[in-house]
Amino acid sequence: MQRNKKIFLSWSLFLLLGLHSVSAVLVRADNTSITTLSTAEKKTLKEKQDRLDEIRDKIKAYGNIINLKQRQGSTLQTQIESLEAQASKLELEVGQNRDRIGQLKVDIDSLQARIDEKERMILSQRLLLIEMMRDVSGVTETGLIRLVVESSTEAGLSLKNEEWAVQTHNRLSTLLSEIRITKQSIENEQALVLHKKSEADTLQEQLDKQSDYLDSTKDSKAVLLTRTQTEVKKYNTVVDQLQDEKDSIENEIESLESDKIGELNLKDMPSFKKGLLKYPISDVIFSQGYGKTAFAKTSKFYGKSAFHNGLDFSLPIGTKVLAAANGKVIATGNNGRYAYGRWMAIDHGNGVVTMYG
Repeated sequence: MQRNKKIFLSWSLFLLLGLHSVSAVLVRADNTSITTLSTAEKKTLKEKQDRLDEIRDKIKAYGNIINLKQRQGSTLQTQIESLEAQASKLELEVGQNRDRIGQLKVDIDSLQARIDEKERMILSQRLLLIEMMRDVSGVTETGLIRLVVESSTEAGLSLKNEEWAVQTHNRLSTLLSEIRITKQSIENEQALVLHKKSEADTLQEQLDKQSDYLDSTKDSKAVLLTRTQTEVKKYNTVVDQLQDEKDSIENEIESLESDKIGELNLKDMPSFKKGLLKYPISDVIFSQGYGKTAFAKTSKFYGKSAFHNGLDFSLPIGTKVLAAANGKVIATGNNGRYAYGRWMAIDHGNGVVTMYG
């Protein structure tokens, strides 16, 4: 491969991501890469990488569940607050309606007392008129009572003293008419109050039922909220456990690589000279440097070592990626969304291998 010759089309997917990493990997003088692992080590590394991918998928899935549960919890909390506001309003309405019913009962009792008083007055006036009529006409008490109660016109009265009888009858009729009107008015008022009390009682029953429903609904949602919060805590615990396992596996993988780096013989490396390697892009814009960068120190992605083993460039879509030097493609791979994603390694034949991902 010629210097600056464009690398395989496998770079196209990473151009869409807009971020690339270029790493330099050293090799032994005998052209055997220090990252070359034994069959057992390769198997172990693959198993760990597979488990790492599985854990990452689980962390993402549980993270989605946690986000969903948190949104559900937020919705339930909002609904509970709304129900509590409705319950407070209902409680105020219930209290006002009870006060109204209490006042109506006082009004009914007052009206009933007035009716009773009028009825006693009517009876007293009837007895007085009967006594007067008995003295004049000698009519029996029973006859007069019947006369007073059953007669409503002058034609119904037939007394010895016709003039007195007419006057007495007119007086009695007027009195009875006034009493009837007064009594009917009071009874109408009482009927109105009783009707209002019936309406108030019906409203009170409806308010009580609605209040019970709101309390029941609020309690149910509170139970769901508690259950949701418990599930969030449970999934958070699972995610924390998976994260710990992920960190442990990453550290084990890092340890395998570190052991190989320990075998490096610097005497086998080419001497430093200007132009030994070129940047794989024409316009160099770093998004992250090499080593223990600020981002690597704060991100869990790099494990406990907090070491970024490459250079990251920010590339717009369509940027051409070039080889850092002449060489031969010796390996390619695809880690999906994790690690280097799609990657390739180029052996430059001088003890240096560069990897692009």
